[in-house]
Amino acid sequence: MSVQGFWGLQVIPKKTFSQVVTAPFRVSMAALATDATGNKRTSLCVKVDGNDFVLCSLTPNKIEQQPLDITFVEGEDITFTVEGDSAIHLVGNYVFDDEEINSEDEDSEDDGDIDLNDLPEGVDRAKIEAFLNGELNSDDLDSSDEEGGAYLEELEEEEEEEEVPAVEAKKEKKRPAETKKAEVAAKKQKTEEPKKKEEPKKKEEPKKKEEPKKKEEKSTITKLPNGLIIEDKKVGEGQSAKAGQRIGVRYIGKLTNGKVFDKNTNGKPFSFLLGRGEVIKGWDTGCVGMKLGGERKLTIPAELAYGKRGAPPDIPRNATLVFEVSLLRVE
Repeated sequence: MSVQGFWGLQVIPKKTFSQVVTAPFRVSMAALATDATGNKRTSLCVKVDGNDFVLCSLTPNKIEQQPLDITFVEGEDITFTVEGDSAIHLVGNYVFDDEEINSEDEDSEDDGDIDLNDLPEGVDRAKIEAFLNGELNSDDLDSSDEEGGAYLEELEEEEEEEEVPAVEAKKEKKRPAETKKAEVAAKKQKTEEPKKKEEPKKKEEPKKKEEPKKKEEKSTITKLPNGLIIEDKKVGEGQSAKAGQRIGVRYIGKLTNGKVFDKNTNGKPFSFLLGRGEVIKGWDTGCVGMKLGGERKLTIPAELAYGKRGAPPDIPRNATLVFEVSLLRVE
């Protein structure tokens, strides 16, 4: 069993805390609040799936804390209460079973699960490694570079194939509009020929000017060997985010069917230490190299997210997740 993060709860007299466990956690210590007074006993109780239990009893100036070793697993319906006059603080850790983690996760916890020895033939290993270390941006991974090989070239070809239908659709929408204008011009040509000949030219000019702008907005897609897909929608400015730095982001998390399961779009940005295991592995790898103001779309396979167990009820098992991330701060 491995530690995944800190867990804590303050249980106040005459109030209850209830939840259906979505992520397993372990309670390791119960302690009286610092303002506990008197000499009356306070008992910590828990109801699990309808059954009541007393975990410990604490008395000010006598027994003020008690070590525990209790793990609550996914799906259990629990309710914490206290009987007495003092608040009790509980602390512990979120946990998960090592058996549920993909073998690739076990072999490469520190490097984002990318085995550089398994890269396809022709891929520049040095460039991929520099990208993961934040020394290169996805823009620098040019598919036309001979050292890059066919690996990155195929990714951009896929991107171009996806964009072709959109361009053709826009052209088809312009044709009926142009034919209608031509018919109107033909009917009134006898009386206002000079003026009507100039109008279609003026209306076509702004459409031609818009086309190069759309080409400039093309995003860059990079697919890593571990299945993570990084799409740079907007490249920011300034320093690039590197492992070990604390960054602040906005994000929207979706399932592949478009359902939003989590987001941070206002208020205080979400912050974490990059590459230190405070978030899922897809984030630790996918946010490396982002610049301030940059926007990325991360398509994260289940092995780099919540794996076989998922995070019920919002994230099912073996779910591929899609995040739209904007970098606001690098420390």
